[in-house]
Amino acid sequence: MHAPAQFRIDDNSELVAFMEARHFATLVVSGEGGPVAAHIPMILKRDAAGTPVSLEGHVARNNPLALAVGAGAAALAIFTGPDAYVTPSLYPSKREHGKVVPTWNYMAVHVTGAIATFDDAHALHQQVSQMTDTMEQPTAVPWQVTDAPDDYVAMMLTAIVGVRVSIASIEGIAKLSQNRPEGDRAGVLNSFTHSHDHAARQLAAEMTKKVL
Repeated sequence: MHAPAQFRIDDNSELVAFMEARHFATLVVSGEGGPVAAHIPMILKRDAAGTPVSLEGHVARNNPLALAVGAGAAALAIFTGPDAYVTPSLYPSKREHGKVVPTWNYMAVHVTGAIATFDDAHALHQQVSQMTDTMEQPTAVPWQVTDAPDDYVAMMLTAIVGVRVSIASIEGIAKLSQNRPEGDRAGVLNSFTHSHDHAARQLAAEMTKKVL
């Protein structure tokens, strides 16, 4: 990840919280025929000490990503947050000297590591159960895997392959106009705060916490 110092997220707990707040990732694998990507929910696994050690998810058995995973394959999981276009018209410095250009504010976390697949029915059942319980938490009446007939669940498990990324690195970026003068940052914050774009308003909240 290219993340200049002023944009980099260095707090590991913040990186982990970012991933667990989103769950959904773009998983990219370097296969023999080139990169292959899948968009899947992923859950974070920790060791006994609470340290994040892996990301897990699953794909359809015939998904090209599953077929691309070989011995020693490397993967990149990308978790994206809110993003929004920044027009130079928001900068007071535009009126002062005109030496400004458009940009884009955004947040993202990248996880890299070795990837492996697994299709053990017990391990898959544990994974989908944990994932379901996690995703259903905000639901008024949470659905559970055990709500479905056992034979149906068993059949569905045969149609998927588990993927596990052993975490080698976690990097994050929060590009929130930190590189702009105070007046320019204030102009962006004001515009994003009152924007009709939900993502822009989310970025405004992050700017309030991190920048101003």
